[in-house]
Amino acid sequence: MKKFLMGLLALLLVLSLAGCGAKEKAAEKAAEKVFKSAGVDADINGDKVVIKGEDGQELTIGAGEWPTSDLAKIIPEFKGGKIVSVMEANDSLFIMIEDISDEDFTAYLEEIKEAFTNETFEMNTGTGMMYAAANNEGLGVTLTYEKDAGFSIAVAQAEPEED
Repeated sequence: MKKFLMGLLALLLVLSLAGCGAKEKAAEKAAEKVFKSAGVDADINGDKVVIKGEDGQELTIGAGEWPTSDLAKIIPEFKGGKIVSVMEANDSLFIMIEDISDEDFTAYLEEIKEAFTNETFEMNTGTGMMYAAANNEGLGVTLTYEKDAGFSIAVAQAEPEED
């Protein structure tokens, strides 16, 4: 827990100084040292942070661009709105998008429904909706849309069912 909090503080330091030019690189190096002293292997480059686990797994946290992982290639790219946050690991992906229209979300939802047809769940509220489903390869996707708050896409390897 202590390592996590140290890492989180270092990440906040980097993000608070983002956009300050030369100070940004100095903050990145300082944050990497804090991570390292906490036993966390992290590489910070601008708004992108890659944390490497002891098992070789990597967690990438960044913003602004559509992810390039294998999981991201399985789902259609969302073309509307502004990507504000991306978290990627080998077995999961989370994307936060803001400034989207109802029409863009509805079109994307239809694309997802064509590819993810198993174990579907859909819930509508007065101001948004959620859709969750799996595909034939065992991947699950969850779309959450709230008109004034934004849109999230979560993709993960489906958990094997226990007997």
